[in-house]
Amino acid sequence: MTTMSQRSYWLTAGSLAAIMAVTRIGHFGEAGGLPDASWAVFFLGGLWLRDSRLFPGFFALGWVADMIAFSLGTPTNCYSIAYLFLIPAYGSLWMAGRLASERLPQQVAAVVLGAASAFFFANLGMLWLAPSAQGLSTMQFASAVAGYFPGYLLTMSVYVAVGLLAAQLLGKLRPSLRASE
Repeated sequence: MTTMSQRSYWLTAGSLAAIMAVTRIGHFGEAGGLPDASWAVFFLGGLWLRDSRLFPGFFALGWVADMIAFSLGTPTNCYSIAYLFLIPAYGSLWMAGRLASERLPQQVAAVVLGAASAFFFANLGMLWLAPSAQGLSTMQFASAVAGYFPGYLLTMSVYVAVGLLAAQLLGKLRPSLRASE
C-alpha cells in the first residue's frame, strides 16, 4: 500500500464518513435513495485508512445515522440488542480491507469473504437476540435471510469498485493537479 499524506488521509476518512452518513440515513424504504454504503465504507476504511483506532468512530457514526433515520420515521423492527453484533460484522469488513492487497484478485476475494463474514455475524445476532426471530429454528431463519446476501454483496461490490476506480483516477490526476498549482 502506498502511504498517503496526512491531508489525504483525513480527506479520505471524511469522504468515507460522509458517504456512509448520506447513504445510511436515507436507505430504509425509500425507492429514490442510494443503497447503504456502510459495508463498503468499513471495507475501504480498512484498506485505505488501516488504523483500527478509527473503527469505533465509524461504528458510532453508523449508530448516530441510524438514530437519525429512526427519528425520521424509519421502522425500528431491525433495532434490538442484536445491533451489538454489528460490531464483529463491521469489524470483519474492516479486517478484510486491511488484509486485502493491491492486487485485484485478492481484493475481490477479500470483498466476498468480508461480506460473508459480516452477513454471518449480523444475522447470528438477529437469530440469537432479535425479537423478530423468536420461534424460528436455525434452518428456518437461515432460509428466510439467505436470499438477502446477493443484494448486500452486489451493493458492497459496486461501491468498492467505484471507490477503487476513483482512487485510481485521482492517483493519475494528482501529478497534473500539483503542476497546475
